[in-house]
Amino acid sequence: MFPLAGKNFPQHADELADSIRDALSEVISLPKPDAAVKIDGNGFPRLKQVKVNLTGAQISAKEPPPKPMPTGKRLPGVRVGNLEVVGKPIRYEKNELDLSLKARAVSFDFARDKQGNPMLVLTSAQEGHVEAKISKADIESLLLTFARELAAQHNVEIQSLKLDLTSDGKRSLAADVRITATKMFVTSTIHLCGRADIDDELNATLSNLTAEGDGIVGKLVATLVQKKVKSHEGEIIPLMTFSLGDVTLRDLKISVKSDVQVSAEFGSQ
Repeated sequence: MFPLAGKNFPQHADELADSIRDALSEVISLPKPDAAVKIDGNGFPRLKQVKVNLTGAQISAKEPPPKPMPTGKRLPGVRVGNLEVVGKPIRYEKNELDLSLKARAVSFDFARDKQGNPMLVLTSAQEGHVEAKISKADIESLLLTFARELAAQHNVEIQSLKLDLTSDGKRSLAADVRITATKMFVTSTIHLCGRADIDDELNATLSNLTAEGDGIVGKLVATLVQKKVKSHEGEIIPLMTFSLGDVTLRDLKISVKSDVQVSAEFGSQ
């Protein structure tokens, strides 16, 4: 599902490209806006290819906006031979995420949200594949930076951080973090745990966030961290910048190696 800029539905390919790009620009900082959306095919509404390039884009909102929901009557939209959406990477706050979506024989309807804003709703695809990936090193670096900034406020030095990730079921990921901290020559360990569950829209919901510590230093840092992580309990992190509309994912898989990779198939095949 793509939001569209303006109030009217596009009438030709160039209008459609401009409308998708301008709507994306409202919530995403595009490094090369003119190259963000490319459409091939002059037989509107039947198009040969639509490619959306989000590589290097930065999600500008502090919190991602709610995905638009279509209401009311729909109209026949566009038919696309090949659809491709790529972002390697897309940046959300300090996180970097690789996103790739490819689909063939795709159909969209024109629709409007509750505010009357136009959108494209993905209604069907003959076949499609979507993949989102983030490196374990990036997650580890992000956690280490967060831990050091928090600990420094209390004259605690973080020596090291080790992250273990495992697939906890077909749609879940479990994280186990061990931090070594020092204060006044006393070293202790802090243990953090958490879980992320992936839904059909490729959103990750955080839960079971806990922090425990050994010794005086460990308990001090764990108390500080617990207050911070609990504020993220139930937080939803989008792994995609748009909705799949009426299409349902299948064969969703989570792979944990040097990267955390989530992939799924969709479409009639």
